[in-house]
Amino acid sequence: MVVLWFHTRKSNPTFICAIYFYLRKSAQNKHLFTFMQLSIIDIAKTIPFRFCAEKSVDFSGVFHFDITEYPFTVIIENGTCEVLAGLQKQAKCTLKCDKNTYIEMETGGKNPQLALMLGQLKVSDLSLMMQFTQMFKKFSTVDFSQHKYVESSEKTTILPKNLHTGILKGIKVLDLSRLLPAPMATMFLADWGAEVIKIENPDSPDPIRSYPPLIGQQSVYYLALNRTKRSLTLNLYSEKGKAIFIELLKTADIVVESFRPNTLKKMGIDYEMMRKVNPRIIYLSVTGYGQTGEYASKAGHDLNFIGYSGLLGLTGQENGQSAMPAAQIADVAGGSYMTVIAALLALHQREKTGKGEHIDISMLDATLPLMSLVYAEYFATGKYSQKGKGLLYGGLANYQVYTCADGKELALGALEPHFFKRFCEMAGKMEFMADLLPDEAAQRRLKVKLTQLFLTQTQAEWLEMAEGKDLCLSPVYSPEEAANDAHLQERNVFVRHTHPEYGSYTSIRQPLRFAEAEVGEGWAAPVLGEDNGEIL
Repeated sequence: MVVLWFHTRKSNPTFICAIYFYLRKSAQNKHLFTFMQLSIIDIAKTIPFRFCAEKSVDFSGVFHFDITEYPFTVIIENGTCEVLAGLQKQAKCTLKCDKNTYIEMETGGKNPQLALMLGQLKVSDLSLMMQFTQMFKKFSTVDFSQHKYVESSEKTTILPKNLHTGILKGIKVLDLSRLLPAPMATMFLADWGAEVIKIENPDSPDPIRSYPPLIGQQSVYYLALNRTKRSLTLNLYSEKGKAIFIELLKTADIVVESFRPNTLKKMGIDYEMMRKVNPRIIYLSVTGYGQTGEYASKAGHDLNFIGYSGLLGLTGQENGQSAMPAAQIADVAGGSYMTVIAALLALHQREKTGKGEHIDISMLDATLPLMSLVYAEYFATGKYSQKGKGLLYGGLANYQVYTCADGKELALGALEPHFFKRFCEMAGKMEFMADLLPDEAAQRRLKVKLTQLFLTQTQAEWLEMAEGKDLCLSPVYSPEEAANDAHLQERNVFVRHTHPEYGSYTSIRQPLRFAEAEVGEGWAAPVLGEDNGEIL
């Protein structure tokens, strides 16, 4: 802020001081910024993002803001808030004033009661307008100047954080986990109705928050794993932090943690302590190698777990280096999904016994069932198919990936003979059926023939030929192609959320489809400590 002070001999020191302190206070409250920079449109854009849907239960209405130069309409209905340009629909209440008065009131520069008394503000239903204003957070010019509010042409719908819907409504989860495996699990629990409170140390929060790429200051990876949660910052190393955690624990159902074994015990908040506070607590420990065993305290990530499981060693082309999977197999299948299963099993058991449980979830252990067929062969015969030669991982010509004339790939999954017969009929190559024999030499011959055949046409041409023939032939998609696939679009597998601080993003919807149970879309992943004021 720059102040031009024209000093004269007749200057009144008291008057000068008064101007100084007024300007200082105005700068602190951003009033000068407001008048110089803001418009009615700027403020109106932020209204949906300041809307506190949890305060709008059983409330709906149309409100007209008859502001000089920019009249607009606010519609509240079914927990949503929408702003429309102009005065639209029949209003329950109308507010009328000039633009400067409205800006001053929104930014704290003018008291609305004083504006009413002076005739600068007119409201058709004062009681209703007071109820309306209680549903919104105050406008912050600091937030606005930092671009925390994002313009959107879409209607903004925010599910109230205390109005969860779904099968698990009424279940409270304290989520101490970090990174990928357990946070995905707790996100699914939240999607299905549980109240999930993500608890992080304010000085060392979940490190995935800072992984690029970012939207605003938030990692897209963090956003993908933490929707529909509430965020609480708590230092569990401090006595105050532990005391607050214990109070939360008294009404919680599940605690999920993903630290190495004995980490929380050293902090004084292990399962033995927790069940003394709450005998019904379900305590889920998610680790790479489990709570016991030679590897229990070892560091590791997904690649290490699938390496130990034998899965990585059989992934790739024959005689080639092991291939890096594109997905985090152990993290998701062994960690996320198993944690969800463990939570639901423990809740079911508690219904019968009234007691909680501590479940040891090892991602290495939980990855092994993915290799059930390989290990079945090994334990039965003492042998197993090598890389690129297994029944379902490269050994069969009719269960293989092939390259087309345009360089794109197709997945031929004609595992059963009748499917492969349909393929041969379509391609005019019935003689290929003679090589569909259970020996390695025949399969090699057939692979060569199919490799040459697929190179005669483009991917699109093959798919057009196969349309409606039901023969297990599909494209090998890129993520971009999958995201735009008509079937996936129709299934509505992606969900888009908007947050007032960092804007809009798209993530993968929880995958289960219920015929009767209500499952909501949830809300955007919270910023660090977003719900401290409501939870504490």
